[in-house]
Amino acid sequence: MSAVIVTTGAVAGGLFERMVACHPRLRDRGVRVRTVMGGGGALSSARTILVLRREPVAVVCDADTLAPDVMAEQRGLMEYMLGEAGPLSEWRVLLIAPEVAMLLFRDEQLLRSLVPVSPSFEQLIRGRYEPNRVLAELFAQAGEQPFPDVLVRRLEQADLSSLWAAPELRPLEAFLLEKSAAQHPGAAP
Repeated sequence: MSAVIVTTGAVAGGLFERMVACHPRLRDRGVRVRTVMGGGGALSSARTILVLRREPVAVVCDADTLAPDVMAEQRGLMEYMLGEAGPLSEWRVLLIAPEVAMLLFRDEQLLRSLVPVSPSFEQLIRGRYEPNRVLAELFAQAGEQPFPDVLVRRLEQADLSSLWAAPELRPLEAFLLEKSAAQHPGAAP
């Protein structure tokens, strides 16, 4: 049994698949990524994993907001639902504001290597607030469709290890290292 990341949407799924593959300690520890559609699907999938498989699970979803109070409410509901399915030590909830794809806009060099056209200054700023929309625009400008499939294919070849430095991902990394170390005796957390 190894830890599972449950996330929503093709971009987030592709990001986390590749991020785990690029992580120096997680890549060989069997961490799996399950991609579902919608936050409700992620929560349902995570509950099933906790109850039936008894595997540690991290739910990573788009917050779809920048409002801290709305995020706190969303997180609280998700934590309540997961708390009914398993002990806190076996799960984590991570909401990325506003969308998981925002992580790409934190590393401009990485972003430029992934998109087919150079983003404008305005697109770089907007990408922090509506990343999926800006990414779709960049691929449409180059005539590369369908989005997000073309981005996911590019992610498969990229080194995404720099994204683990994002403060939002530190709790996820710590959880995955802890749970995978428990499954792989002798491995440092």
